[in-house]
Amino acid sequence: MNSFGKEKHIKRERDFQRIFSEGKDLSNKFLVLKYFPNDLGWSRVGIVVSKKFGKAHVRNRFKRYVREVFRTQQIEEGIDILVMPKKDLKERFSSVTFDVFKGAFISLLDRIAGEAYES
Repeated sequence: MNSFGKEKHIKRERDFQRIFSEGKDLSNKFLVLKYFPNDLGWSRVGIVVSKKFGKAHVRNRFKRYVREVFRTQQIEEGIDILVMPKKDLKERFSSVTFDVFKGAFISLLDRIAGEAYES
């Protein structure tokens, strides 16, 4: 079983700022991902979800979904990824199942892997 330990979280403000300023971005109908290579040898994820997205239980469910997909997928080694919901997802999130969310997230992760192989 894969774990989602503290080493797989992006915690420092300077890491967030570096990814926002220098990272590449991808999006689909649900999510925006910003990503940037790191030198750690493993991938990390940061979740950015505004209070405008919904009440705490809605934001927490979004974060649980992101962490679970990230935990269970084979992610390209050494990439920092920031995950943000799109505005359109705010109204639809209560009706989005985990499987639909997972499919949308995995499609973006596959695109990151594809771009890494092209470089």
